[in-house]
Amino acid sequence: MRVHPVLALGALLVFIGSGSGVAFAHGEAADKPFLKDLTTAFYDVQITPNTVPVGQNVTITGKVQVLDTWPYSLHSPDVAYVNAVVPGPQLVLIDRTVNGREATGSILIKRGGIYDFKMVLQGRVPGRWHVHPGFAVQSVGTLIGPGEWITVVPTPGGFHLPVTLATTGKQVDLERLGSRRVWWWAVLGLIPGLIWMVYWTVPKRTVTRLAVTAQLLPSDDGRDIGLITAADHRWCDILAGVTVLILIAGMINVAVAYPVRIPQQTDLFTPTPLPAQPNLAEVQATGATYQEDVTGTGTLVMNVQVKNVGSNPLRVAQYVMAMATFANASGAGAVTGPQDFVQKTLKVDPDTPIAPGSTQDLKLTITSPLFHQERLIPINDPQNQIAGLLAVEDDKGQRQNVLVQMGVASLNLLPGAGM
Repeated sequence: MRVHPVLALGALLVFIGSGSGVAFAHGEAADKPFLKDLTTAFYDVQITPNTVPVGQNVTITGKVQVLDTWPYSLHSPDVAYVNAVVPGPQLVLIDRTVNGREATGSILIKRGGIYDFKMVLQGRVPGRWHVHPGFAVQSVGTLIGPGEWITVVPTPGGFHLPVTLATTGKQVDLERLGSRRVWWWAVLGLIPGLIWMVYWTVPKRTVTRLAVTAQLLPSDDGRDIGLITAADHRWCDILAGVTVLILIAGMINVAVAYPVRIPQQTDLFTPTPLPAQPNLAEVQATGATYQEDVTGTGTLVMNVQVKNVGSNPLRVAQYVMAMATFANASGAGAVTGPQDFVQKTLKVDPDTPIAPGSTQDLKLTITSPLFHQERLIPINDPQNQIAGLLAVEDDKGQRQNVLVQMGVASLNLLPGAGM
């Protein structure tokens, strides 16, 4: 029994789709290490609460710093857009501020800039969703911050988003506004598309005779062998005409239904700089090594020299790399933030206060599976450079984040390490 190639292809796609698993998170680990380590650092991120009913708020706060180590191979960081990265429209963004100012659109940024963001979202679709803050830089892409699992619990009546129209003062439900109109016009536009697809794949030989069509010149439609006929050209012209008529009818319909419209607008501004951090320390990196075991747990050892230029004793509080924060293991109290990305695993040797005016050589050791899971260490890259923010804190509670860049040498190259 002969099976039509189109039916066989459809069956194959259904089989492949039925065997695929559910995709979680956003695949941020696929980014190259340099794209995370040398571009930005997210810290003090909080995503609360982690369980909300439909229609209730989830708040994301935190800071992101554009590092001075921004790679020369990337476009200069000039324009960025702060956003929540969610697997689809499962939550709705209803408010956003950057450095205390309402940010409805993109912002102007620069190297060394620190941007304190706050986003308020509402749960829309019941389920368990992985939510991150994102920093989308023009011509570069979205750089991902630490994420948290958010559970949205269903409620009677579902999700509603009431808003008041600026043009008429009428209150509408944005969740359902114009949904029927969109649905019917989508179906109307789909019909000629389906006719076009079926016409050229089922009765025609352009697909089943690929060995022949591949030998034809671009200017040859194959009339001599009956591949494309005059009737085909006529039907193509008719379908193109129908498509144009649908577009014209849609434009007229929208103009009549919504006679009062506001043009698209933007609010591009430079956020007011945050207050300068206290000048507490000067840090000089002298090198780093990385080793990974068979379980995927990596150990990063960094050698740094810290000079106390402040007036009070200070200690190392934490180290921030990309979206991960590693707090001092001997620090008092628990660390807060997305639990998968904030760990109390930084060991400082010697972990003693550095007196004002003195310089101390420190060995910083971090053991964590995050290095492997998020591909933070450039093991197999031609340029083995890492960068991060080393936070030092004095006994008065003042904190300074010092940018530290260094080369890192791998002590072992296990199969798949760093991949």
